[in-house]
Amino acid sequence: MRSIRYLFLGCLYGMLLTQTALAERMVTDLSRHTIEITSEFSGTELLIFGAIERGIPLDDGGHGVVVEGIDYDIIVVVQSARNDMIVRRKELVGPIWVNKEFRTLKDVQGYYAVTSTRPLNHILSNEDLQSLQAGLEQLKIEFVEPVSSNDQKAFRDGFIRNMKAKKLYYQQEGTISVLDDILFRAILEFPANMPVGNYQVDVHLVRDGVVLLSEQSPLEVGKAGIERLIFMFAHEYPPYYGIVAVIVALFAGWLGGFLSRKLSG
Repeated sequence: MRSIRYLFLGCLYGMLLTQTALAERMVTDLSRHTIEITSEFSGTELLIFGAIERGIPLDDGGHGVVVEGIDYDIIVVVQSARNDMIVRRKELVGPIWVNKEFRTLKDVQGYYAVTSTRPLNHILSNEDLQSLQAGLEQLKIEFVEPVSSNDQKAFRDGFIRNMKAKKLYYQQEGTISVLDDILFRAILEFPANMPVGNYQVDVHLVRDGVVLLSEQSPLEVGKAGIERLIFMFAHEYPPYYGIVAVIVALFAGWLGGFLSRKLSG
């Protein structure tokens, strides 16, 4: 009985060794983990880089055998914190366009970007892309109010179109460079109007339509300098911020009128 037990443990240990030898590893990092927004901020770029350690199977003699021709794909998804947003539909009333209907989107990203080594539909199935929230077409967008299927599509398409126009949503395919199936890098662009808060950077390693590994890195975007003080004051003391804003506006109006009278006199 003891010999059978030792034989079983030995087989299990051998299986673990084989699985360890076959397992890939991936290390990722960002060129920086903090983006500071000042009065002179006009947008920036972020470098995402990493390395892949390929799995090496063992032959019958326990020696490593390097397998050539293994192709990996990389998908990088960057998204900000989620908040409710209102989408308005413009209609022509007489000679002008006015906002009429609106819908509230539930927990949507203020910034979303995805980049990959190849077109996403060549890497994973639609179901897998939906589970990873990878791709603008696969984004899960829900509404607070009950919405018909036609309105759901119209408001969803309009929202994504507006966010793309503001450069807050974008998708790039075939832009991640991979060297010798080991080193990879991706460059993402952030516009000047990017929202502040905590961002999430997900890097997915894919082979033969299967997600092997996923690594997540945090990214913090915040105001700096006098902009940070004003931002914190506005969010922590909104009534007082409103009063100060009204006083500043009144003073600016009075000062402008006073100077114009002086110059005209």
